[in-house]
Amino acid sequence: DPENSYAYYQMGLMYKDSGDLDKAEYAYRELLNVFPDHPFANYDLGYVYREKKLYSKAMEQYTKALKLDPQNVNALYDMGFIFRETGDFNGALAHYNKVLEVDQSHRYALWDKATVYEKLGMKDEAGEQYRHYHDMTDCSFRRFWNCFD
Repeated sequence: DPENSYAYYQMGLMYKDSGDLDKAEYAYRELLNVFPDHPFANYDLGYVYREKKLYSKAMEQYTKALKLDPQNVNALYDMGFIFRETGDFNGALAHYNKVLEVDQSHRYALWDKATVYEKLGMKDEAGEQYRHYHDMTDCSFRRFWNCFD
């Protein structure tokens, strides 16, 4: 069935997970031709583009994913990642802050926010953010829920 969005999505996941980004891209593009507002395929295609370092295409897909779900922390985080990779540290910081508004214990955004502070020469803020990261990712009993991802 050439319009089976479920099959295309599963193929995309399978190829993405196995590292075959070209085939994953094909599957997600075919899926989005049939179902352009698929809630996850827009993000996943963005991730494929991110991994291929096709950052402008990735940002387009993440923007589409965020229109469908404004609280998609994965898209927000990956946009921050791209901003950081391309040297736009203020853009990265803004996106990491958006991630943390949705998920205050997002371990990667917590850590990367500290590294961006370092890149910006904000050593006090970086130190405070690293302490906050360690507080939020503490796997002791009182914060055990942060250790299950």
